[in-house]
Amino acid sequence: MAEDDEIHVADEGDSVDAMMAEWRSEWPDLDVSSSAVIARLLRAAQLLEERFATGLRRPGGMPIANVGDFDLLQALRRSGPPYTLTPGQLRQALIVSSAGITGRLNRLEREGWIERGPSPADGRSTLVRLTEEGRANIDRALGQHFGLERDVLSVLEPEERAGVADALRKLLAALESDSS
Repeated sequence: MAEDDEIHVADEGDSVDAMMAEWRSEWPDLDVSSSAVIARLLRAAQLLEERFATGLRRPGGMPIANVGDFDLLQALRRSGPPYTLTPGQLRQALIVSSAGITGRLNRLEREGWIERGPSPADGRSTLVRLTEEGRANIDRALGQHFGLERDVLSVLEPEERAGVADALRKLLAALESDSS
């Protein structure tokens, strides 16, 4: 491919195409083919997180400070009635440190999303529960969020979405088994 063609492809492609064209020009023998996937995953995750965070701060209902808080609220909502989990269950569901969970819980409790109290089964244990207002607001936010996800993925045909999901499931399963 001629140099002009490489620039043209990068202009019509994405930022990773441009980066790979630069590597081909600077160091032609370096195998950067893995970046065709890895760099796109990382860049897509960054752009999605930015877009989701912006959507969470939209007016209407209680604002959600960040994507991490949203993940915690989703975990509580997915747990089903009475929308209650222990801090340990939340740590496991979110894979974050005790300090990270504590900061989120403190903020979400101050803002009225959750309440904490002793477990009736074991007074030494704490339970975290969505408030009624928190549940109504997270339901509204979830509807908007999943609509945004569908909009983002609308550039892919249904078969393409299924193929991407299958490939990422395989990759994620391998990564998760390597980390355990």
